[in-house]
Amino acid sequence: MKRTLFLLIFPLFLAVNALGTDIPAALYLPAQEKLLAPGPQITVQYPHENMKVARGAKKIFIFGQVILSGPVKLDINGEEVPVHKNGAFLAFLPVQSGAFEFVLTASNAKETVQAVRRITVPGADIKDFSAKAEFDPEEVFPQKTVELLPGDTVSLYARGTPGATVTATLSGLKDAKNLPMKEDVSSPGSYRTQYVIDPEQKPKTAKITYRMKDGPDDTEAKITAPEKLKVLSAKDPFTRGRILTPGVKLRKIPTPRENLYPFYRAYGDVLLNGRLNGQYRIMLNEQESAWLEEENFRLEPAKDYEPNTVTALRMSVTDDKTRFTFVGKRITPISVHEFNDRLELTLYYTDGFDENFSMDTTSPLVENIVWSQPAKDTLLFKIYFKKDAAPWGHAYDFEENNLALDLMHKPVLTPSPDKPLAGARILIDAGHSPRRQTPYDGAVGPTGYLEYEANLALAEELKPLLEREGATVIMTRSGNNRMSLQERYKHALKENAHIFVSLHYNALPETVNPLARARGFSVYYNYPHSFQLAQSVYDAFTKRVPLPDNGMIANDVLFIPRIPQMPSILVENAYIILPEQEELARSKKGREPLVRALYEGIMKFYGATPRPLKKPAKRNAFKKPMKKAVLLPGKPPAIVPAKK
Repeated sequence: MKRTLFLLIFPLFLAVNALGTDIPAALYLPAQEKLLAPGPQITVQYPHENMKVARGAKKIFIFGQVILSGPVKLDINGEEVPVHKNGAFLAFLPVQSGAFEFVLTASNAKETVQAVRRITVPGADIKDFSAKAEFDPEEVFPQKTVELLPGDTVSLYARGTPGATVTATLSGLKDAKNLPMKEDVSSPGSYRTQYVIDPEQKPKTAKITYRMKDGPDDTEAKITAPEKLKVLSAKDPFTRGRILTPGVKLRKIPTPRENLYPFYRAYGDVLLNGRLNGQYRIMLNEQESAWLEEENFRLEPAKDYEPNTVTALRMSVTDDKTRFTFVGKRITPISVHEFNDRLELTLYYTDGFDENFSMDTTSPLVENIVWSQPAKDTLLFKIYFKKDAAPWGHAYDFEENNLALDLMHKPVLTPSPDKPLAGARILIDAGHSPRRQTPYDGAVGPTGYLEYEANLALAEELKPLLEREGATVIMTRSGNNRMSLQERYKHALKENAHIFVSLHYNALPETVNPLARARGFSVYYNYPHSFQLAQSVYDAFTKRVPLPDNGMIANDVLFIPRIPQMPSILVENAYIILPEQEELARSKKGREPLVRALYEGIMKFYGATPRPLKKPAKRNAFKKPMKKAVLLPGKPPAIVPAKK
C-alpha cells in the first residue's frame, strides 16, 4: 500500500516542484547557531543542502527534526515517516540521479508545514539509456592509465542500456576479441568480465572498445574507453619510485578505501611494475606486492636500484623498553607484525644479514630471536617473548639508514587502597573537533547535536571518575580546541600516555540503510597488546549499556587503534544518527551508562575494583525509631513505641 501511495504521490511532488513553488529550504545546523525564528519548522541535518551524495545512489537516508506541538505526522515524497517524541526523524528513501528534491510535509491537528531539501546524485540515471542502445562515457573502464604485466587479470566494466548484449575487445592482444560481458543482476545496465593477459604477451599498448547489440528497437552502440591498457615487458618491467611520505601504509589491492596492509610501511626506494586506478604496484619480492597512490612517489630510473644489507643487530635494555637496532646501508619497506608470543619484522629489498649480534638476557620481554630469508632480497626476524610476558606496545623508525625497533615494557604504577590507579597516565580522546559548517568534522544527529560535542561531554564526565582513583588523565580536547589525528597521536607520545581511549558516536555512509538491523555500541582495537583493554571495556558495555551489541572488532583501517606504542582503542558509544540514541547522548542521565561502562572497563583493565554505583546510606539512617514517654491519666509514665 505504501509503495502504491508513493508511486501515485511522488510524481505529483516532482511536478509541483518543477513548476516552482514557495516551499522553503529546510533549515540545518548552521542556522541553529542563532535562535531559530518562532513558529513551526522542519529541519534537515543530513543530507546538507545541495550536497553531492554517492555516485549512482538508489536510496539514501535523511534525518532531521519537526518542530510542531502535539502528535505529528510526517510525509517525505509520499512516504510516511515515523517521528520520535522529540520531533526527530530518520528515513531511508529512494532517490534518482541528477538534481533531486526531498519534499517534507509535517502536520498536527492544527496546521501543516512544508520544507524541501535539494541534493545531487552524480551519474546518469539508468532511464537515460532506455530509448536506445547507449553507453555511459563516464562509466567505462579504464578512466585512468593502466599498466600491467603478462599474466595479470584485467577487470573490464561498462555501464549502459539494460538488457542488451555487450562485448569487449582489447586491440592487438591474444584471445581478446569480442569477449562476452555479463550483466549484473543486482545493478541493471552494469556489464562485467575478466581477461587474463597471456603470460607470453610482448609489450603492447591496447585500446579497449565496448560494443552493444540488441538494444531497444534493435539499436547498437560502440564506445572506446578514454584510457588504454599498457602491457609491460615481463623481462624488464620496472620503474623506480622514491617514497615521498616515509612510513606510509600500503594497500592490498588498488582501491581508494580500506584494503590496507596494516603492518606494512613503505620507506626509501621501491620497484614499480603496475599501475591501476591511480595507484602504483610495488613489488616487495617475488611473492608479495602492494599498492600505493601515485602522489606518494617520485619516479626515477630503475637502473640505479641497489639492495640493502643488515651488517649488525644491536640490542639494548632500559627501564621502559627493549631496543633492537638493525644497522643497514639504506632504508627499505618493512612489515612489523605483532602476535601473542612473538613479533615478526620483515625487511624488503635486503639481500643479507652478517649475523653480527649478541643477546641481552636482561630484557624482561625477549626470550629469543631467529632470522631467515623466505624470499630473494627479503629478511625475516622473529623475536619471541618470554612466557607470560608481552610488550605494552612497540615502535619503529629509521634513524639515518638504521632501523630502530622498540618493545615497550609495562609501566610501573604506585597504587594505594584509596588510589588504585596512582601512577597510571590515561589519555582520553574526545573524537573530532569543532566545526559548525558543512562538511562537519564527525557526525551529526537529527536534532543537530554534533558528534564533537557529544564526545567531549563523555570525556569530561569520565575524567573526574578516573582522577578520583589516582590516575593522571590527559585530554586531547578540553573545550573548542582543534586537533588532527596526527596531533592527537603526537600529544599522547609527548605526554607519555600509558593507554589511549578514543570516544566517538557512530554514523553510516548515506547509502547504507540505518534501519536494516539493530545498531548500538562497538569497541575497536588492532594489536594483541590492545586486546585486553578492548575486552575489559567491551565487557563493561555489555553489562551496563542498554543498547544493541555490535561487537568487539579487530580493525586495521581506523587510525587510533593502529597506534602501536600503547594499548589503544576506539569506542563507538552509540549511533548519533538514530533519534532515540541521539536523545541519550544529549542528556547527562542518558550518558550515565556509557560513562560508567568506560570507567569500569578501564578500572578492570588495570586490575582495580570499580567503586559502587551509589554510596551506601549512612548507618544511622537505618536505626529503629526511638521510643517516647507517654503520660497516661492516673498512672505513672508509660513507654510506648513511637509511630512509624
